[in-house]
Amino acid sequence: MLLGEPPPTQGDLHFTIFGIPVRVHPLFWLVTLVLGAQSRDVASVLTWVVAVFISILVHELGHASVMRTYGFRPWITLYGLGGLASYDQGRTYGSKGAEPLGQILTFLAGPAAGFLLAAALVFGLALAGYGFRVVFSSPFGLELDVGGLPNVRLAVLLYYIFFICVFWGLVNLLPIYPLDGGQVAREILQKLNGSAGIRQSLMLSILAAGMMAAYSLIRWQDWFIALFFGYMAYSSYVTLQAYTNRGPRS
Repeated sequence: MLLGEPPPTQGDLHFTIFGIPVRVHPLFWLVTLVLGAQSRDVASVLTWVVAVFISILVHELGHASVMRTYGFRPWITLYGLGGLASYDQGRTYGSKGAEPLGQILTFLAGPAAGFLLAAALVFGLALAGYGFRVVFSSPFGLELDVGGLPNVRLAVLLYYIFFICVFWGLVNLLPIYPLDGGQVAREILQKLNGSAGIRQSLMLSILAAGMMAAYSLIRWQDWFIALFFGYMAYSSYVTLQAYTNRGPRS
């Protein structure tokens, strides 16, 4: 959900997966550790970090894979609360991937990859004969209760991966910029209403993020999620003001 790539640092981790270059910024590890700090022991925190890394990487690989099918050469950056799949903008000429439908499919591929991984975990457990159950969880998502695995740490890892894939996928489908759903809303509204669609997508983003922030605070009493969506509402408002002030108008 990055707006732009962070500058390179000496602490970056570099590797390649399926021919796609990946860079992991140090802040990715730091933020992930902070989010997992409520765990009681070091092993649980490390399990959480591994689960977040796998889940977010799979999400970005979904984006990057569709980019590559359109002829682009993508790369992935993991940073802060999420990641970014990028490609050389100078190579978009003549590619259907730069058209609205191609962009929409690219944005949706990230959540879809996470959902597929979650489904694969359930299918694998069922195929192996292990007992498990999928239960609804708050704020909005599903949890995988794996009680049949002999390795408790593996059960916790699968629980985390399943939850992150579902939760992060659903969050990203919200029409909030710069989440994938917000990008999709912008492409659709811009296709329907021209330049006015950008302003409309930002207004929708402000409304949706504001509602989520209020609901998180009132219903779930979760300050972190409320601040998360509140910041996105504010960011969309600032972007809307900047875009309105410089035009174009219609």
